[in-house]
Amino acid sequence: MPRHILVLGSTSPAGTAFCLSALRDSHTLTLYVRTPSKLPPEISSNTTVISGTLTDSAALDSALSCGAKTCVSFLGPVLGVATRGQKPITDGYALIVPLLQKYGYERVLVTSTASFKVAQDRFSVLVALMVWSVYLLFRGAYDEVNGFTPLVTGMDVERTRWTVFRVPALWNGREREVRTGHVGDVGVFLDREALVEWVLREMEEEKWVGKCPALSNA
Repeated sequence: MPRHILVLGSTSPAGTAFCLSALRDSHTLTLYVRTPSKLPPEISSNTTVISGTLTDSAALDSALSCGAKTCVSFLGPVLGVATRGQKPITDGYALIVPLLQKYGYERVLVTSTASFKVAQDRFSVLVALMVWSVYLLFRGAYDEVNGFTPLVTGMDVERTRWTVFRVPALWNGREREVRTGHVGDVGVFLDREALVEWVLREMEEEKWVGKCPALSNA
């Protein structure tokens, strides 16, 4: 069923791929972006674009009040850019989450990573190496993930059916089956096109509401 979806992080590679696939499926999209010029013409000409930063409370309110009841977010720290001691994405989510509740969003899907752990995770050598590398070399990114993800998981799932999907290393391979589970059950690579199709399916099927599945190529 076509939805009106608010998309955050639409200028990221995964966000752009999601927008193209969502438009293919006849969804109506409202995009909140810092730099609209980064959007491909085939997206910007077929969506409503609202410009603003994650600290612009007025612009965020305008975007969140667009009438959508579904929000999909690909916001996340960029390795090498995130600065330790500064958490702009977490600060943004601190404004976004109350607005999601204020405007009655019913379905929310948010990107995170294995740096955020859940009780069902099991030990994986490869994942542990990746997480420790991020912690040691890109501490700002690690802190961001562990700053904003709890804000999302803290929402009342009875009011807002949230899913946090934790992604590994993303690349532009061919679309293939996605393995869904927890750390220790999945691998460390995922094709972006496969991620996009998984998000679109989960948006409707709601198999992982109130949960934080880890994803990878099967």
